[in-house]
Amino acid sequence: MLSNNRSATVVILLTLITFITILSSAYISYKDVFVLGKLYDYSPSANQDETTNQKVTWETYTELLRPIDITNSTTLFNAVYAALRQASSDIHPIGLSYFPAMIPKGTLMYHAGGKDIPTGLEWLAMDHEFSYNFAMHGQRYGRNASNFNHHGPPGIGKKKDDASSEPPEPPKEFKWDRKHFLTFRATRDLNKMIYLDGASAAKSETGEMDTQKLLSDVIAYKMENGDGKNDNDDDQDNSDSGKKFVMAERLYAERICKWGMPFGLDGFIRVEVGFEVVLCDFLNGSTELVSNITIPNLNDVLGLPAPANVSKATGWPLDGEGKLIENELTEKQSEIMDQEDYWQSVLDEYSSMRGFDQIRAGIVHDSGDNRIQLDYRYLITGINRTLGDINPNNRRLLNDHFSFEQQLLLVNDLETSLHNDGFYPELSTNWQQVIDEIVDKFAPMIKMMDNILNPDQSEMTISQMALKTTRYTLNFVNRFTGNDNAVMISTRNSGEFGFGRQFAVYQYTRPLADLVTDSDYLIWSSAVNVVTEVVDTIYNIHDMLMPIVTADLGTKTSDYGEDKIDAQNAIKKSGELISSLISKLNWIALDYKCDRKCEWNEICYTPSWGPSPMSWAQPDDNSASFGMHYDETIGRKVINKELKCINAEFIMDYNNNRL
Repeated sequence: MLSNNRSATVVILLTLITFITILSSAYISYKDVFVLGKLYDYSPSANQDETTNQKVTWETYTELLRPIDITNSTTLFNAVYAALRQASSDIHPIGLSYFPAMIPKGTLMYHAGGKDIPTGLEWLAMDHEFSYNFAMHGQRYGRNASNFNHHGPPGIGKKKDDASSEPPEPPKEFKWDRKHFLTFRATRDLNKMIYLDGASAAKSETGEMDTQKLLSDVIAYKMENGDGKNDNDDDQDNSDSGKKFVMAERLYAERICKWGMPFGLDGFIRVEVGFEVVLCDFLNGSTELVSNITIPNLNDVLGLPAPANVSKATGWPLDGEGKLIENELTEKQSEIMDQEDYWQSVLDEYSSMRGFDQIRAGIVHDSGDNRIQLDYRYLITGINRTLGDINPNNRRLLNDHFSFEQQLLLVNDLETSLHNDGFYPELSTNWQQVIDEIVDKFAPMIKMMDNILNPDQSEMTISQMALKTTRYTLNFVNRFTGNDNAVMISTRNSGEFGFGRQFAVYQYTRPLADLVTDSDYLIWSSAVNVVTEVVDTIYNIHDMLMPIVTADLGTKTSDYGEDKIDAQNAIKKSGELISSLISKLNWIALDYKCDRKCEWNEICYTPSWGPSPMSWAQPDDNSASFGMHYDETIGRKVINKELKCINAEFIMDYNNNRL
């Protein structure tokens, strides 16, 4: 009996040991993928694997940095800063990255279209004002009725061949049913989303949609060559040739959703006027319909009859372009047009406010959209993989330097990130929060120092300029100096008691969570490089100008003394340093600002790309657009640095003057 018990005990122990071994192996395998998986092809440092998961301290952080130059560092820094921000995404419109994203359970999303739940992919708006304005374009009245143009739903339309800012025209046979307003609720965390940065819904060919085109092209190649997860792509082949009026973005969406199905991809996120979601599957239980209503037209709400049937067949004088010939109208026809013009003026009051509400809903997210969360650990980016233009309006993902083989590698890396069981932003360092603290701290300092050192006109003396500038540098430098740094290091734990420039950089770039992926290290390395540039500039200017201040005080010997030429050179050199820094940083916060404080009925308007209540802005169109100008040096429109306040009346007048 005792022998049997011992045998049983041995068997149990062996079973436990085997079970623990299997669990350990599984954990190590998972950890290897999670921690050591190389998500980037950017010539990683030789000690990459050795540095992964090492603790970042102020003494050792320079040893853990990944190789990335200052141009790529600022580009990635600015991409993280602009992520999920309406204005920033439009100011720097050309996206280069794929951000893993999650939309929390319970989030409401909106769709204007047919009455039934979509059976395939479809667009959802994060703001109901977006969908409502999209649904509510009705018939126009009066003399300008024949000039009114609608823009179709996402993916529908044929682009005009001319340089018009008007939207594409839908096909004549296309019946547009968009009066049904559907509200969906996420029934679980949608934690397999991809956020495409920049103005990714611009419906343009100037780089804003490169992330979608690249992904779509590589997917098509993989499917054609049997390297994809789907064996047949017949529908996609037909999309290229047969679906005459389907814009490229719908083809991109179809391919991306089909490719992403085996990975559990929920969809992807873009920005137009407000953020929109392309949801790949409405029938898999990830969302539920919580509201379905039919929205009446405003002319029905106001009890207006249908517009007059204006045609040659009904006796109306029209020219070759279908416009009224005013001096040939009968008295009765003129009265009808006068009445309808008044009706339209009333409708314009309401429709302009509808458009204003949509723009305002988007501008609320200039500071970010917290309904969408990012997991930076698995960011996939074209930054640091290829040469790029330093100008954010001219740096494209698809360029002559980025070969198709490199594009394949990028998509392979994206597939690797999607192999995870989901994206979990709460486990990631919120790098945007880290970068916000950097920009909020240093942008005002940099701007004020530039205003002092590089004024248009200045009545300040050299001594006054040195004093005013060091007002911004002295307290910053002094905070990191300490009474006796040598004593501090020799008597204290240097990992806890930091000082000098190096600790200043560490303080503003310290990770909020352990760095566990190459993406983490790349973003962190970029932030370190950017802050190092800022801190070095502050210190260098301080070191040049402080002797001028102390010489004036007579408290310390100074190399400047009465030598005004050296002091002038110090001021000049300081001005050059701060100008060079601003040029390198390309921070939106340094350049873009409203020209005045807006009133309660106004918004500070940042123009957007693609369809909007303020017309359809195409980057390659050199015609006039409000708040933009055409940059001849790069051959595209860019947003003016001085932003303007607008209200509903402005939108109404602007659009009526375009008719």
